[in-house]
Parts: sequence; structure tokens; C-alpha cells
Amino acid sequence: MALRHYFAIALIFLLSFCGVSEVKAEEISVHVSGLFKDTAVVSINGNQQVLKVGQVSPEGVKLISANSLEAVFEINGRRETLTMGSSGTIGFDTEPTDLNIDKAKTKKSVSLVRQADGMFRARGTINGGSVIFLVDTGATTIAMNHYVADRASVPYRSEGQLVMVETASGMAKAYQVNLKSVRIGDLELSNVAATVMLGIYPKKILLGNSFLDKFKVEQEGNKMIISSLQ
Repeated sequence: MALRHYFAIALIFLLSFCGVSEVKAEEISVHVSGLFKDTAVVSINGNQQVLKVGQVSPEGVKLISANSLEAVFEINGRRETLTMGSSGTIGFDTEPTDLNIDKAKTKKSVSLVRQADGMFRARGTINGGSVIFLVDTGATTIAMNHYVADRASVPYRSEGQLVMVETASGMAKAYQVNLKSVRIGDLELSNVAATVMLGIYPKKILLGNSFLDKFKVEQEGNKMIISSLQ
């Protein structure tokens, strides 16, 4: 009986220890060296491997999506979007997950890594349609050209207001409109002000302050974290 008792104590200790290991997340380094449709060639903490969408590495890094431009990785509920040749860290939480925490009150955040051109990009949606944003803290609103707006089914001509805006090359026509929804990661806003420029500029969708001002934006080195205020 005594031997059984000791085995029971040892088993309980082992299970408790394993449970703590699963809910803790250490910072894991990921470098992208190859991108293909639904496949990413990566180096995780120095170990090179190939991940397919849905596959989880031995380190616990899951490939969410991948194409020739970028890949989205996840570990312990935290996601990171990386482009070809870029590096990032995933799994910033070191606190154990408390099952009694009210998830509605949990702070949400998106972590971005500076790209080779010095800019930050984020995959997201406009009115439910998938887009890639160029984060621009100097832009007053979300801004896009009218070709992008047409593809995203933004009703700028019927619901927007025609205005003249000043650009680097002079005055240009644009529409001011409110987007029904804008989302990056777990961060989403409704009724967001946007500017639709008539022409090919800006070539990238600028994620401006009509969205960013509603969140906390922190930048440290090559990392930017956008998080909810609560």
C-alpha cells in the first residue's frame, strides 16, 4: 500500500508539472527562409523545418496560413505575421493560463515585425474582405485608392462625400467614407473613417489613426504591438 501511495503522489506531481509546462509560453524565435502556398520553410530557435498549414512544430509553433508573400504563425493563442526573409518572436506570455479568467476582459493584441523596407504590415479585413495594411501612424484615416476600394466593395461613390485633398503632387479628388468594419488579428472596429483616393495612389492600404487611435500602439526596435486599451 505504501508503494502504491508513493506512485500516486509521484503521478500527481508529474501531471501537475506537465500542466504548467503546457500553459507557459516562452519567447520562440522564428525565421522565414521559404514561402509557398500553404507551406513555409522556417528556422525555429535555430532548427530548420518545413511546416504545412495546420501543422505544429515540436516547439509548439502552428502554421495558420501561407502564400508566396507571407505566413501567419501561432503559439498559445498569439499570432505573428512574417514575410519572406524576416524574423520574429512568438509566445510573449509567460504567465500560466487561468481557466477562471473572464475572456471578455482579456487584453487583445497584435504583434508586428518591421519588414526589410522599414515598414510594418498587417493582414486584416475591410468589410469582411481580406487585405494587407501598411501601418502608417502619420495618416489621419485609413487610406486606399479607388481600385482597392472597388475590390473591397466599399460604397464610396454612393455613401461617401467627395472632397479635395492635398498630396505630394498637388490637390486630388477623394471620397470620405465610413467602413462598416476593419479588423487585424483579434482587434476589430466598426464605422471607421477612411479616405478613398481617385487614382492609383496610395498603392498600399494605409492603416491610419482613425483605427490606430482606438488602440494602444507600442514600438520597440523592430517590433510593434497594437493592443486593446482595456
